[in-house]
Amino acid sequence: MTTVTLDEMRDKLLSLDTVRETLATTEPISELPLTVGMTNFTLESGWNHSIDTLKESDAVNATVSVGSREYRLSKDALFQATSAVGLPAAYVKKTPANLIESNLNYWYGKGYGLTDKQQLKLLITKDVGSAVARSTVRPFSNLRLMEETLTGIEKKFGNGEVLVDSKFHHSLARTHFRLIVPEHTFQIQDTGTDNDVWSMGLNIQNSLIGKDQTSLEGYLFRWWCTNGAIDTTAASGVWNRRSEGQNEDEVYEWARTVVEDVLGGLESSFDTLQTMARTPIAGDVNQILRETFANYSLPARSRQAVISNLVEDDQLTAYSLMNAVTSVANATDMDPREQARLMTVGGDLVHMSSDRCDSCHRLMAS
Repeated sequence: MTTVTLDEMRDKLLSLDTVRETLATTEPISELPLTVGMTNFTLESGWNHSIDTLKESDAVNATVSVGSREYRLSKDALFQATSAVGLPAAYVKKTPANLIESNLNYWYGKGYGLTDKQQLKLLITKDVGSAVARSTVRPFSNLRLMEETLTGIEKKFGNGEVLVDSKFHHSLARTHFRLIVPEHTFQIQDTGTDNDVWSMGLNIQNSLIGKDQTSLEGYLFRWWCTNGAIDTTAASGVWNRRSEGQNEDEVYEWARTVVEDVLGGLESSFDTLQTMARTPIAGDVNQILRETFANYSLPARSRQAVISNLVEDDQLTAYSLMNAVTSVANATDMDPREQARLMTVGGDLVHMSSDRCDSCHRLMAS
C-alpha cells in the first residue's frame, strides 16, 4: 500500500498569510464614474505589443482621463472598456492604437451605445485603473469574506489551523479559494492507499466586478494527491446581487453565519465516500464513463485525462471514478471555471452513487 502523512503534504498547501497578500493586491478599491462627455482615452503606439503574454492585471501603455484625473489602465480594464462599446478583444489586439483610441473617445464622448443601464465606472487599485464595471456593481471584499468565514470556522471548531488549497485563483473578475481544516480528518478504508485521509473545508467564489455570483459551498479535500470535491449539497447557495441586494455588511454577515451549517452538512458525505470505496464498477466502467461525460458535458481534454487516471487505478470503484475526475483539476494553469466544474462533478458523484442500480451500478432512470 502507498502511505502518505499530512506533514508530508502540508507544504503543497498555502498559508492564510500567503493568500491574504495576494488578495490584498486588488484591495482597497476606489471608484471613478466614467462620465459621458468627460472621459478621454489615450493609447500609445505599440501598446498591444506581446499583449497575450501579459497578465490581466498588468498595466499597459494606455490611460483614461475623467476631468482632471488620469489613470493608467490594466490589460483587463482596457479590454472591458472596449467590450462595453462592442469592440471584440481579437479586433482590439491587432488594430492600430489610433483607431482604437478614436473609437473609444467617440463612444464614451457621445455616449452612443451606452444606455442608462450601461453606465460604467473605473475600479482603481494601487493607482491603476484595474477594471471597468457597471456603475451599479458594488465590490464585495475578498479579504472580508475570507475573515468572516474564518470566524465561522472558529465558532464551530475552535481556534485551530486553517490552510488553503493550492488550486487558488485571484483576479478582479474571479476569485476562487478553498479553506481546509486539517485537524478535522476522516480516514477512508479499502482504497489501496494506507492512511487515506480527508478533511472538510469551504469553497468560496467571488467577483469584485460582479462577473460571477458570490457563493459558499462545502469542500472535501483528500490529502493524498491533494485533490478535492465541491459538495453542492452542503452549500449556502449564492448571494444574488439582484434579489438580495448589494449591502456589503449583509453579505459578510451571511458568509459568517452560514459556515456552521455548510460544514455540518459535510459529515454524511464522508460516510458516502467510504461506501464508494467499496462499490466496484469494473464490469461497467465504460458505460459509467459515457454517462458521466454526457451528463456533465465534459470537454474532450478532460475526458481523456479522466480515462488516463482510471487506467492507473487497480481498484476501479466508484471512489476511483470520483478521484479520477477531481485529480484532473490539479493541472496547473487551468481556467478556474473549468477547474471548479470538475471538482463540482466530483462532489455530485459522491451523492449520485446512491442513485445507481445495485447490480450494474449504472445511473437509475429518473
